[in-house]
Amino acid sequence: MEESTSFEFDVIVVGYGPSGLVLASLLGQQGHQVAVVERWPNLYGKPRLTHIDGETARLISVCADADHALRDAWTTPHYHWFNGKGQLLLDVGGFGNTRRMLWDDHISVHLPHIEEAIHERITSLPNVHLYRGYLANGLEQDSEGVTLRCVPWGKAKDPSASPRSELSLRARYLVGSDGSNSFVREALGVDRIDFGFNERWLCVDTEPRRKLPSKFDENAIQVCDPRRGHMFMPIGTKRQRFEFALLPDETTEEMQTVDAAFRMLKQYHGLEPEDLDLIRNLVYTFECRLAKSWKVGRVFLAGDAAHTNPPYLGQGACSGMRDAANLAWKFDLVLRGLSDASLLDTYESERTPHAQQIMLDSRALGLVANTSNPVKAAVRDLLFKFNLAPKPKFPVLTNGILAKGADGRPMRQAGTLAPQGRITVDGRTMRFDEHVGFSFALLANPEVTDELPATLKAALRAVGVRFVELAPASGVCQGDRVIDADGVYAPFLESLDAEAVLTRPDFVVYGHADRAGLVHLAESFLQQLQHTSTRRHHSTISVPSP
Repeated sequence: MEESTSFEFDVIVVGYGPSGLVLASLLGQQGHQVAVVERWPNLYGKPRLTHIDGETARLISVCADADHALRDAWTTPHYHWFNGKGQLLLDVGGFGNTRRMLWDDHISVHLPHIEEAIHERITSLPNVHLYRGYLANGLEQDSEGVTLRCVPWGKAKDPSASPRSELSLRARYLVGSDGSNSFVREALGVDRIDFGFNERWLCVDTEPRRKLPSKFDENAIQVCDPRRGHMFMPIGTKRQRFEFALLPDETTEEMQTVDAAFRMLKQYHGLEPEDLDLIRNLVYTFECRLAKSWKVGRVFLAGDAAHTNPPYLGQGACSGMRDAANLAWKFDLVLRGLSDASLLDTYESERTPHAQQIMLDSRALGLVANTSNPVKAAVRDLLFKFNLAPKPKFPVLTNGILAKGADGRPMRQAGTLAPQGRITVDGRTMRFDEHVGFSFALLANPEVTDELPATLKAALRAVGVRFVELAPASGVCQGDRVIDADGVYAPFLESLDAEAVLTRPDFVVYGHADRAGLVHLAESFLQQLQHTSTRRHHSTISVPSP
């Protein structure tokens, strides 16, 4: 066996899909030493997820050049669900486009563009080291860190296939974002809860050769026909996805062929090979499974490794990217010595209920889409007709690093998402996140933060809180003082009946206060972070290129 080489990192990320990309970008931009292990030598380059929401688009904008990442994006105003007779059951996206995050609420995207854009940001960071073409095959941890053993992917299948050395990577922490068949989860011995949803669907991604009928232009359509459920939606502005439920007597092998794909396209949409080119045709088994633990010692699970979602809400990858954002700011504080390591325990308690609710809502919609019994389908249709069927409601955080009331429960609006508007500062108008970055922010009316003692202000700044003071439209705006260019933030504070609001890097509202309560809000925040006064400087680690 070839001699292994050992390196040191702050965090090892296993898997370079959406969750791993977001985590590597955020940690890298915060200055931490990151190793990424991915079996594929190159980016996948084909669509997988096709939908993101405004929150996820906002997160992408702090991980990459958002305009570049979303250059082919398409606003999806509706996600219509019809029964087999063409009658509308519900509109999953039909709550209006609030643009609360400055991005559209529902966006059809071409995933390779997002992955390329985040990858470009990552490769500009010398402290993020990519080990692509490597397969993780050994994991050990102790009280100080985690060791990951890797072999070249070709060598894992054929010992004579690759001359590259095996790797032994050492880090303080490790995150397994390596998909539903996660090696990391298996190595930890973590079981999953199976919520009993296993449906096979043929996914056919296409690129039209000529203009398709207008019904394909904008909206996502789900047809809940008991004879065969099927759906279609745009992939950005240039591509189209079609999906078809497999019948019990249809094998995965036969339905994964090009002939089967075009047979379905012809039968259900009248489309021929001269109308479009196939990008990908693959049978997926849609599952609903949740890891029983997301943290074992110094190892964490994220994305599909932690939660495998049915696709009916388009939230699987969105949830994974939220996992990454949650971990990123907590890792940053712990690695910089500003918070105790116990802060990381709040990752699972915050993210599990949120992700599980989305999973169960997706499963409920999946049961609607996969009703194959005609009698049950007729009953289902009546429930929707008379508005008796529950509609999915997007969850908020209910636990963790949130301002609490006297009863120990999160205060009103804590755990919800803060809106984003444009602000003007130093003569430039920009998105709020362009000014603040991936940071805590204390947004307040004029002179409210004067109530904070200098030592408390210094402690807040030490953990990365950015102060943002709303100036009058005709006032001076520089440094901490900004003009609310879109008129978003003054009404937001009014809705909270507050003069200041403290938000987290993942856009979650920590809490809010009036002038008299601001000191208590700040002190409770620092206490919850287990704030320490000792700043740990980043170690300088010399790591050769992989």
